[in-house]
Order: sequence, then structure tokens, then C-alpha cells
Amino acid sequence: MWYAIQTITGEEEKTIDMIRRVIAPEACEDCFLLKREAVWRIQGSCRIHTERLFPGYVFVRTGEPEAFYRQLKAVPQFTRLLGKEEGEFYPVSQEEEAFLKKLLQGDEEYTVRLSPVKVDKQGNIVACGEPLRDYLGCVVKKRIRLRYVVIRVRLFGREREILLGIWVEGDSIENRVLERNGVV
Repeated sequence: MWYAIQTITGEEEKTIDMIRRVIAPEACEDCFLLKREAVWRIQGSCRIHTERLFPGYVFVRTGEPEAFYRQLKAVPQFTRLLGKEEGEFYPVSQEEEAFLKKLLQGDEEYTVRLSPVKVDKQGNIVACGEPLRDYLGCVVKKRIRLRYVVIRVRLFGREREILLGIWVEGDSIENRVLERNGVV
């Protein structure tokens, strides 16, 4: 199961490195940071970069949350395994984990990739690809020129807004996106 760990925003990578050094492999199958691709416009051209999907949180996959928690106390970074009280932890629910995995589409780097979109002359999205395709009805905000949309979904016990990067057919980044996805 997946568990969320709260840490200091900006210190996620350091926390992951420390967890990997301190926690026994039997107690932690994997520790990772969820990221998303975004597009920056710099001097008129589009550039792809990655940023944190959930700043201040890292995730672990473990079947032994109690053993993991005991060993987590040895990590000098500020970390808190999310739960009600001492010794009781909230795993990421199966539905939430399935949602996150669907966004990731099996990406080994735990990165939500840009979604291809087609827009009409009024700026409405008329077609889109994965991972946005199944969540187009959840879009609450779109900034086509800035290459992102915001979806609202129930996640981690409450409504959350998640920013997802997009690329529009004809973008200068299109060939790099297609190459990375093995299309070109």
C-alpha cells in the first residue's frame, strides 16, 4: 500500500534520500515524489520542466507501516506519516492509488506527463489525450495559453485541485513530447 509522508516543502528529495539510507528495505519497498510536467514560455519558446505535484509530501510503498513508522523516527528531517494518532496511519485508499496510477500511466519516474489537447477558436478543449482524457469533466480552470488546466477531485479525504500540464497541437514542443513518448 501507499502511504503519504508530510515533510518540509522544498526538502522532499533530501527526505527521500534520507529515508532510503535509514529505513531497511523490508520496511520500505519504494519511496518517491510525485511530479508533473509543465510548460514554461521563455523568450517566445516553450520548454518542458518537471515540478512537484504535491509540494511537502513524499510517498512510500510498504506492507509494514508500523515497522516503517518506528524506523522513520530515525530520519532527522521533519517527517510525519499521515494518520489519526500515534501508531494509526492512513494508507492512500485503493481508489486514490488507482487514480494516481492512472495519472502516472506507469511512468517509472512517477511523473504525470503533459496531455495533448485540441482547442477550437474560442479556446475550448474539444479533444484530449491521456492522462487528462478521463478527467476532462473535472476541469474547473483552464489556461490554454499558459499550457495548464486544473481539475477538482476528491483525494486524501477532501476536495483537491490538481494542476496538470497540457500541450496544444502545433506547439513548438510537440516534436519533443512525441519523441519522448516514442511516437516520432
